[in-house]
Amino acid sequence: MTIAAVITAAGSGTRLGARSSDGTASRVSVPKALVPIEGKALVAWAALRLTEVVDSVVVTAPAAHLDAMRAALADAGVSARVVVGGDTRQASVAAGLAALDLDAQDIVLIHDAARAFQEPAVALATIEAVRDGADGAIPVLPVVDTLIRAPGPDGLIGDVVDRDELRIVQTPQTFRAHVAIDAHTGAGGAAARPATDDATLARARGHRIVAVDGHEWGFKVTRPGDLPLARHIARSLAGGGA
Repeated sequence: MTIAAVITAAGSGTRLGARSSDGTASRVSVPKALVPIEGKALVAWAALRLTEVVDSVVVTAPAAHLDAMRAALADAGVSARVVVGGDTRQASVAAGLAALDLDAQDIVLIHDAARAFQEPAVALATIEAVRDGADGAIPVLPVVDTLIRAPGPDGLIGDVVDRDELRIVQTPQTFRAHVAIDAHTGAGGAAARPATDDATLARARGHRIVAVDGHEWGFKVTRPGDLPLARHIARSLAGGGA
């Protein structure tokens, strides 16, 4: 049985701020996944963490940045296949799944390059949950902030939402291969069922998805304010401390 991963790496670096190879601001638009953190691109950190628990990795990337993505992975010593992604995250995942050519009972992890520092133990927990019989498994974290419903046009705040009933969803989201393929191609494909993650698509097809404990290092690197934490974690992983 193969355990493989699809890493989506086509997201824009607009909110994060495009960076050059030395980490300084750049006018050149690059995918977020190529932003360097302590000498390695985000996508390389993501792939390195996953290679501890999977057999093979496919990275989906914009057509204009395939060579740069391959170089970033190779420079970090990562063996991964890079393929062209789609116009949407779901289309990119479908392209990655097709490139893997998996058997129905293989296990596939679908991961975002922006969550580059997720703990391998979390990925392994999702794999074990699927091995134990779930169709899919996702990492989640409790909500710690107070939540309210959106204010109305007059600015009056909405009701408080019970945060104990809510969880923050992370990646990797892990499935039997046939479940992931069904989620992205069944009943008209993912385009017919808009969703922000893969588990939502799988649940819409009737598959049983369970949750495991996530980790704070699985945060999504999105804005400039996320970079100091990303660099701190990267230095820790490289043995440089804080």
